[in-house]
Amino acid sequence: MDPTDKPRPRVPAPQETSGSLRLSRVTPRNSPASPATPARTPPPPNDRFLGWDAGPDPTIAICEYDVTGDWELRGDLAELSLGGSSQCTISIPGRGLSARHCLLERRARKLRLNDLASSYGVFFRGRRLEGFADLSPGDMFTARPMTFVCLNDEMRQHRPTVFEILGSGAVRTPDWVMVESVTGSGPMLLTGKAGCDLDRLAHAIHAMSTRRNRKAVEVATVPPDGDAQVALAEQAFQTSLILHLGQEEEAPLDPDFVSKLFDARGGIRLIALAASPDIARRALTDANVELMQHIPVRALAYRRGEIHQLLDLRFKERAFHRRADDVTPVNQEALKRYHWPGNFAELRQVADAIIAYATLGSMRRAAVSLGVSRQKLTRHLERIGLATPLFGQDK
Repeated sequence: MDPTDKPRPRVPAPQETSGSLRLSRVTPRNSPASPATPARTPPPPNDRFLGWDAGPDPTIAICEYDVTGDWELRGDLAELSLGGSSQCTISIPGRGLSARHCLLERRARKLRLNDLASSYGVFFRGRRLEGFADLSPGDMFTARPMTFVCLNDEMRQHRPTVFEILGSGAVRTPDWVMVESVTGSGPMLLTGKAGCDLDRLAHAIHAMSTRRNRKAVEVATVPPDGDAQVALAEQAFQTSLILHLGQEEEAPLDPDFVSKLFDARGGIRLIALAASPDIARRALTDANVELMQHIPVRALAYRRGEIHQLLDLRFKERAFHRRADDVTPVNQEALKRYHWPGNFAELRQVADAIIAYATLGSMRRAAVSLGVSRQKLTRHLERIGLATPLFGQDK
């Protein structure tokens, strides 16, 4: 599947040849493990909403498309080589790259990409690179067979959140969402069941966008008064409007207000959150929803193979020294079998309960620390199928 599936026109890279190239020789960095990647970098997504707010932004790292981890671009080096050789600044052996595949040169806030006469070529925006191309955050390039994305500080900070919420196998992959957040400015529709952290994903999208310098406007209920709606639209000018849509019985929103949200001249980036696309169509109309990039977030019931990894993320966040693989085999199976109706919200509750019990040594003290009754905490853990001792070394 193309990482970005709606091509839009952009100014092509200048077709010039670069001068002599000097390779930097420093300690290579390790490459993360990777699945198959696109053979050629696709063009960015089509966006009828003009990126008027784009500005200079330095690239501080690169990552492989839809693979966790990244390579930091050292700030003290003007040139960084990439390839399979251990002599390259970014050394990625065993992945099919030429020994010295391409070169990244710092040019003010941009990176200049050069092909070092590689065997399989370098591709940028769907075409084989001839000469050089200047890269900004959100740009992708393929040092065939690997595809990379340029990251700024904000992308690097919030990318793990997008991976956590969307997971592997998502319809819209984590890096598709990241690139669209950074290079696009059109409206988005996030859908998912209660507890799927749609609001956290919406804030990550805003934080990675070029509108991040203005605080996002978050609205749970659109005011019925016309003057209040105009004021809300003015407040969201040149930033993101995170709109929580209600239940299925909710009436359509005021047509004039909705048209303002979808008018590119209004300078608003709408990020709508709903339990289903039908709710969004009811509130915003079918025609407007067709203009939105739809990002469905799957319930954890469909991600049971990732539950241990998600629990470990929570354990790490809480500075807990144990891992999900440390629990007894019976409890490991229970965690995998459980359908997690509360999704991320429930998973965090369970992780915190496990931490409290393992740290304090009793269900009563754990319940007190969590602000719930002992009976309620016990029933919740039993419903999941967890039994004490939780960990193999517990007594």
